[in-house]
Amino acid sequence: MDLGTRVKNLKIEGKRLVKKFVARTEIVDPFKVNFKELEFETTAYCNRKCTYCPVSMYPRNGDQDGRYMKEEVFSKLISDLVELNYQGLVSPHLYGEPLTDPRIVEWVKALRDALPKAQIKVVTNGDYLNKDIYQKLVSAGLSFFHLSKHGESLSKSCLDLLDSLSKEEKDRMFTLIDFYSDFKTDQTLLNTRAGEVKLKIKKKNPIMCSYVSYPVLDTFGNLILCCNDYHSEHKFGNIMDSSLKEIWFSKKNIETRKRIFKGHFDYKICQDCYM
Repeated sequence: MDLGTRVKNLKIEGKRLVKKFVARTEIVDPFKVNFKELEFETTAYCNRKCTYCPVSMYPRNGDQDGRYMKEEVFSKLISDLVELNYQGLVSPHLYGEPLTDPRIVEWVKALRDALPKAQIKVVTNGDYLNKDIYQKLVSAGLSFFHLSKHGESLSKSCLDLLDSLSKEEKDRMFTLIDFYSDFKTDQTLLNTRAGEVKLKIKKKNPIMCSYVSYPVLDTFGNLILCCNDYHSEHKFGNIMDSSLKEIWFSKKNIETRKRIFKGHFDYKICQDCYM
């Protein structure tokens, strides 16, 4: 190993030690206050099967009943967020492609009406994005898109939409994340998805993992460990049985997340998660 590589590795380890100290002394503790972000999966279906995603290997949720979040689960989620006076970021996505859900415009509007101060983000691969659905989502109250590129090019309808917008509107409404190019080069954006994905670049378990600092709900309304818990292996409760507030601030949930945030990887999916 040359000197430059050694110095680089020492800097990385130094940063990890600082993070561990800051987390374990609770100088930074995201669990003292209400969460500022929430993800929920309206649909488990994705039209793509990217090799760096577990969707390419396993059926999402296993059956038709879990493909779409039920209306009553969504209504309960909104009610719970209103109770919390939630004003953070709401993202109706997980592993499914949200624009394949025919209710997405209606649900974005319901979120905006109930949570006027929240930010609403849609993460999409762009395959179903066009001028019509864009205008409908913006009119419904969507704040912005994260556009994930998973091929050599975005879809023609998506490119046509982007070409029709001013630079100011594109910059305001879109963040482009090129996973396709990243996978073929240095893989800085990708992680191992709790061991489900193999990467050529050696990475480490995250200290101060941000993924455990906010709620993620699957289509059934289960609060799962994080966005990398693909199989919903670790459930902390279901919002149809208890309120999101009760589940999130329960002793088991907070203590578990604090330990992971501090770098204690008790669960196998955390031990196998490198990013």
